Amino acid sequence: MNVSPNLPLKLIEHRSDILGEAHGFGGFLFDASGKPVIKNGLGWLYTTALAGEKWESWVRPFNFRTFQAGSPTRVLLPRPGDDRAVLHHVVAIAEELFVGLYCDGLGVGAAIASAPDGQFSRDDDFVFIPEQGWETRGGRADGWSLESNGAYLLYSDTAQETIFWQGYDSYYYRKDGSLGDLGWAKVRVEKGSGRVSLLNRHARNPLAFRKPDWRAARCGGNLAVDVTVAGKKPFFYYIKPETGPIVIGMALGNDPFFVNDTEHFVLDIMLGEEEIAEKFEALQVGNELILFYESRLEDKSWRTGLRRYKIL
Repeated sequence: MNVSPNLPLKLIEHRSDILGEAHGFGGFLFDASGKPVIKNGLGWLYTTALAGEKWESWVRPFNFRTFQAGSPTRVLLPRPGDDRAVLHHVVAIAEELFVGLYCDGLGVGAAIASAPDGQFSRDDDFVFIPEQGWETRGGRADGWSLESNGAYLLYSDTAQETIFWQGYDSYYYRKDGSLGDLGWAKVRVEKGSGRVSLLNRHARNPLAFRKPDWRAARCGGNLAVDVTVAGKKPFFYYIKPETGPIVIGMALGNDPFFVNDTEHFVLDIMLGEEEIAEKFEALQVGNELILFYESRLEDKSWRTGLRRYKIL
């Protein structure tokens, strides 16, 4: 699959591993408006690493000017019986309330902490697992999982609660290879108790990104309110065709949900030792777009990658 002609972005830098260690990209800390939390050039970078046969989540200070990271702190462990606890999206709801949406291997879990680098505790009342339908391609739920991603839209924010639309995708990887599509779910966080609730799925799910000859169009990227490409909002995701390597897709549109009037591009191919690129989050600095993502290299290790594009 070739890169689309007339792209509004031009690649000017590529680094498949900015940390120098096997920590896969999870996401950055965002505020309730949908912007990354950055103070004096520093934010918080969440990553995942394999310990034995289980995936844990870590966080470290991150310099958005130099792309240098500080020392990591482990913040989330899998529950007994789970094989993973991979933070994909963390939102600063209040001064001492941080909500992380993560993959537990079956569905999306929710966990809260009192600080960006504090220990996250799961909200066991939050249940978000596959439902038979588009999330399972019409079949049984066995073998399917759901993952949150960096896609986010604020719905309302009051003194009592924050409600937002969270991006997520379905994922099947056990027998027939990876399949998947993208959707939206509405989530509420009660500021007093910290309780996280799933309100509903979007009526227009799934997003019509996947072509008939693609196995998957999933693992979407953030919709930070201050990022624009060609005057439109971008959405980054990975494309897995029936045959051939994975490529990076980009949707552009004026609809923040990307259900109407959306234009699609093949943004980029795998480069260097990369086999997979997924879990995208983008920042804009002047006329440049910086795309962070999780990369899997030929040695099967997961890393944190970066691509920098000039906005044309």
